[in-house]
Amino acid sequence: MRDLVKPQISINGSPREMLVDQQRDVLKAFASLVIAMSHARPHGRDYQHRPHEYPGACEAWNERIAVIVDLQLEIEKHAFAIQDSD
Repeated sequence: MRDLVKPQISINGSPREMLVDQQRDVLKAFASLVIAMSHARPHGRDYQHRPHEYPGACEAWNERIAVIVDLQLEIEKHAFAIQDSD
């Protein structure tokens, strides 16, 4: 994945506050997604007849949550970079 490129803050562009607010909206959506994914995590009761598949199902789901959390952290760093830029 390509690195995020911080926008240039200038009088002809979007105001810094607007750019940061947009990033906050994205972060709120990520937070909701992580909560929803946590609620949808596999449960042992759904693997009663195939208990050997349950650990793999959990690992696969947790890997996907980790991808989302990593992306969330990257967007958060990007938002701080925008907020703190000259």
